Amino acid sequence: MASNNCVIDDDYCVKMGEYYKKQGGGLDKMISDYLCLLRTVQSEAIIKGDVAKALDCFIKYAEKMQEQIGIISDTAQTQVTRFLDRVDETDKYLF
Repeated sequence: MASNNCVIDDDYCVKMGEYYKKQGGGLDKMISDYLCLLRTVQSEAIIKGDVAKALDCFIKYAEKMQEQIGIISDTAQTQVTRFLDRVDETDKYLF
């Protein structure tokens, strides 16, 4: 028989929020390292020509990703906190 109880594991939710934040920071670091490598290639290997122009364009688009994943993961962590706060607030009226 299926249970009709709603159980929210606060610890799990908090850990997931922390996980998203940590992963976002890691991905931001990877993007930063990747851009550093692309700039090195741009300045030392592919300096002229159509490929250099295409690489420059690619770098400009890739730069738009810098620190964006961290912002998204911070938002995820904030949403987890808001969710738990709202559940706790509503819980006061139910139990």
